[in-house]
Amino acid sequence: MSARRRPRSVLVGMGETAGYCAGLVDGLRRIGVSAHLVNLVGDPREYVSPESDALGVRLLRWLSSRRRGRWTGLLWVAPYRLAMLALLVWVALRYDAFVLRAADSFFVLRALPLLHLLRKRVVVVFFGTDSRPSYMNGAEVSQGLTGHGAAVATARKRQVVERVERHASEVICHVMSAQLHRRPTISFLEVGIPRRRPPGLVAEPPRTTGRIRALHAPSRPDSKGTAVIREAVERVQRAGVPIDLEVITARPNRDVLDAIGSCDFVIDQLQSDTPMASFAVEAAAQARPAIVAGYGWDELRSRASPESIPPTHLCHPDDLEEAITRLATDHDYRLSLGASARAFVERRWTSEAVAERILAVIAGTAPESWSFDPVQVVYAHGAGIDEQTLRRTLRSVIESDGAAGLQVSDKPLLETRLLQLAADAEHG
Repeated sequence: MSARRRPRSVLVGMGETAGYCAGLVDGLRRIGVSAHLVNLVGDPREYVSPESDALGVRLLRWLSSRRRGRWTGLLWVAPYRLAMLALLVWVALRYDAFVLRAADSFFVLRALPLLHLLRKRVVVVFFGTDSRPSYMNGAEVSQGLTGHGAAVATARKRQVVERVERHASEVICHVMSAQLHRRPTISFLEVGIPRRRPPGLVAEPPRTTGRIRALHAPSRPDSKGTAVIREAVERVQRAGVPIDLEVITARPNRDVLDAIGSCDFVIDQLQSDTPMASFAVEAAAQARPAIVAGYGWDELRSRASPESIPPTHLCHPDDLEEAITRLATDHDYRLSLGASARAFVERRWTSEAVAERILAVIAGTAPESWSFDPVQVVYAHGAGIDEQTLRRTLRSVIESDGAAGLQVSDKPLLETRLLQLAADAEHG
């Protein structure tokens, strides 16, 4: 791909994911690019959305809420779509390049063909749930999605991914959640998470004495393993380790940042497929290390460059209690890991550094080493779901829709793994 000039203006949208979009806008502006965030879904965690109060955006959010009404929703569909069309035309005329969330599929799928026709550079970012098969996504399975329903939901995601890949200039996705992708994809970890500096926040230095305090701040306790995390901490307490656990949920981001400042380390989640999500990034910025449990860390190390993997305490879900004990009792290790995490985000994941990489992706000058071939993806455990539940869910999908319901026939190694997991459920 030939290199293109640096864009004069970039639109980021059409929503927010844990501060990523606001952080990217902040970074682009810091390096001299005119950038704006259009947030059509609101900002319940108050991550700071610069243009969220624009009149047109507020009108669209209001129309969106009206069209979801049980009895009168149909009356508002046409006005909403007309307003969306007007927004699409306006942004297409105003901006040189676009960085869009795949999660906003209603807008993205309608905007991409027009933006492609107008030769606009469009980067679409997948954050995990929007690309991970539904049957291995704990947030969906925990709500009762299984069997044919999981197969249908996965097929719909596959359709979104295929259309995005057909029209987007570049696609960014984490290598561990790209099971439904086909075209060469930019690694999410290589680009990074743009850490925005909250105004007025002064990180307290880590404590070296006193009773240890751990923090867990799940967005969805049912898929983050909160109950198991509580039990693990209680067992560590009964073993005589002086540790307390604070759990906060559904709170503004500022409250989470304040809680991080008064803890010693954080426990992210029980079954993750990413080594440092936004909560762990916020902890790293204050030199607090994170425990991140999951099934695929060896596989991640074989797929990602060493310099792109952030320093957190990665462990298997079965080893969570051991990890908590070490972070609570090995003070030198805890402080060293926190310092390494902070150095990583301050070197590689500042809003400016990530913005520069995004510009390289937009311009087509990103190194080939940033890309991976999704056909090689073989990670089969997903996120937010334990292995036994995954096996049962896979079995239900195959019983209802056959192997085709898995939507990974283009990845024989991955399909074989999934079929084996389902067979294990049958014999277990």
